[in-house]
Amino acid sequence: MAEELGFYGIYVGEHHFAADGWCPSPIPVLAAAAAVTKQMKLGTDIIVLTLHNPIKVAEDIAVLDNISNGRSILGIGLGYRKEEYAAFSVDFKKKKEIYDDKIKVVKSLLQGEVIKINEFNIRIYPLPTQKPRPPIWLAAKSDEAIKAVLRRGDAWIMDPVTPIHLLEKKVRLFRETAHMLKKHVIDFPLRRECFVSKDKEELKKATESILRSYEEDYYKWGHLMTKEGMPIDPSRVPFNDIKDQLLDEMLIGTPSEVIEKIQVYKKLLGITELLLKIMFPGITHEMRKNSMRTISFEIMPYFKD
Repeated sequence: MAEELGFYGIYVGEHHFAADGWCPSPIPVLAAAAAVTKQMKLGTDIIVLTLHNPIKVAEDIAVLDNISNGRSILGIGLGYRKEEYAAFSVDFKKKKEIYDDKIKVVKSLLQGEVIKINEFNIRIYPLPTQKPRPPIWLAAKSDEAIKAVLRRGDAWIMDPVTPIHLLEKKVRLFRETAHMLKKHVIDFPLRRECFVSKDKEELKKATESILRSYEEDYYKWGHLMTKEGMPIDPSRVPFNDIKDQLLDEMLIGTPSEVIEKIQVYKKLLGITELLLKIMFPGITHEMRKNSMRTISFEIMPYFKD
């Protein structure tokens, strides 16, 4: 249905041990999507690369790229949940070093290079359909991590929780760094939470569902930040105190309200792609389909370019 409505891609994220619907295994879901689509991009947003064997990640993406005829995008991130690191037996204190090492392995293998593991020379088969490899997009929040995107991969995925006025400054830093390094960046993806409807009751129900989901995951996980960019401590800041701030950063509303916000995003951030999360517990399948239709018929025509 998404492909028929003209959506550009489908992206699946990774989190573990979350009862409210996070997917623990994005690539099998994307493989299933590859079987029923012909044109849509198939991306991970994101795989927590530090938790996994990078050789296996490279092989899985290469296979996905083959069965989808070159439609895969590898979105990766560092991760921040200590329980996930513990469960996968990865040292949380060494996560940045581990992350860098694993990115290098994945990139090399996807490009058809040989890497040395102990005394063995390793090369993956099959190689991806895309040359030199599928795009690698990286999640990043800190200025240091955003600048590092340019040596690690191809694009920076702007996250859904950083306020837009802070993202504007970070995009400027990213573009300045790219110019200094003489690196040409094509994709500027932004992820936001979204529900569009003309029905007031639907909007009310969707708003309550999305906020409830945020309280159960991002808030309790310590992933949210103040308007000044400081981490929000859930043990000190009641969730009710930040609801309005969160809603300001989401695309929830009527078509005209959402169009107005997207126009601001495009002007301030220069985004080329908008990743809309519409899957939340409490929002029915029919509500999701209605929202997708509304986005397709009433919002996408405004942004054809």
